[in-house]
Amino acid sequence: MYLPVTVYNPSFGNCSNNGVTVTHQDKLVVPCPDGHVTQADVDDHGYVVLDIEHKAPGYTSFKPRGDKRWLMMGGAFVYSSDSRFGRHYSRHPIPVHDRYEG
Repeated sequence: MYLPVTVYNPSFGNCSNNGVTVTHQDKLVVPCPDGHVTQADVDDHGYVVLDIEHKAPGYTSFKPRGDKRWLMMGGAFVYSSDSRFGRHYSRHPIPVHDRYEG
């Protein structure tokens, strides 16, 4: 099960080099045991799953599921006002690592 999230970009724009926060802005979901988006929805409607990652103590971010490249912060954050997001992740927006320079 998954929960949809909203992308928040800085006022100067998204610097992710067309990462998922640009290309799939309306189709991003995060894992959530009591979410309302099913795996079938993800498969059928082109959602991109963002998985949580802990790169350093006290630093949490999301990254696109299955992407093995070295990704960095492109400026975007994700959040949901749905209380389930706060219960499972944070009551604050979380950065997304979706910028790739290759």
